Amino acid sequence: MSLYIRPFRFLKIRVGRRGRTRVGIGPRWLRIWGGAGVSGGEHRSRPGDVLQADPPPSQMAVGPPRAPRQPSRAGGGPRKSWPRRHPILTGFIAAFGLFVIIGVIAGIAGTADHTVTSGTAGPAEQASSSPSASSPTSSPASSSPAQVGSTITLTGNDPGAKMDVTVTEIVGHAQPADEFSSPDAGKRFYAVQFRLANTGSAAYSDSPSNGAAVVDADGQSYESTLYDVAGCQSFPGTENIAAGDKGLGCIVFQVPARAKITKVQFTLDSGFGPATGQWDVHG
Repeated sequence: MSLYIRPFRFLKIRVGRRGRTRVGIGPRWLRIWGGAGVSGGEHRSRPGDVLQADPPPSQMAVGPPRAPRQPSRAGGGPRKSWPRRHPILTGFIAAFGLFVIIGVIAGIAGTADHTVTSGTAGPAEQASSSPSASSPTSSPASSSPAQVGSTITLTGNDPGAKMDVTVTEIVGHAQPADEFSSPDAGKRFYAVQFRLANTGSAAYSDSPSNGAAVVDADGQSYESTLYDVAGCQSFPGTENIAAGDKGLGCIVFQVPARAKITKVQFTLDSGFGPATGQWDVHG
């Protein structure tokens, strides 16, 4: 015959035949030696043995939770973040992002008050349209659109940046400068010669081809190319013109063979200037 004693919900005591005693905590049973400790063996209980029960879980001392172990690498210590492991590449990415942000801000600032000027006539037209005693009602020079030979005064973003720009020549079907340069299939070279006269107080140092474009009858714009053509010397990569000096050079475009170019445009500061000059052309 066995005797079960359960002083707590989680503690069970069983006294079996021949004096064997077992203590159960939850679903598990443990055998004890006269209350001296827990063991895997058996012991006959003796008179006077007292079975000690563990306190309930609510009364047990609970320490602070252990912090999770940080993964370690072969060299020891936690793994470094990606930017710390690749400082050079991170620097390049940050510099590129800053450059893009500056470009966007400059583009927004440059186009906020941008104007297109197309009514300033050249010196010959200005002379013929100047007021005189015999024709007091002569129309101003700005009434006629600028054409080949006309000069348009443009300003830049920097103080003292001012340039008189003249379209001096148009080569509608320009020939390559050498046998290694040829337009793509179905296209042709279109060259425009500009004269740049620095009438401001600041020196000019820029690539004129960056600020030039041509527009066809459908409104399609074409940017400049790096090709050279025969009979029209191109501007260098960077044109430097001191205040009061002039520069002359061609800018080459690659346009569809059947496109009809109707406008030539030029803007200072590599196209980011506050004003664009526009000339009406044929070809």
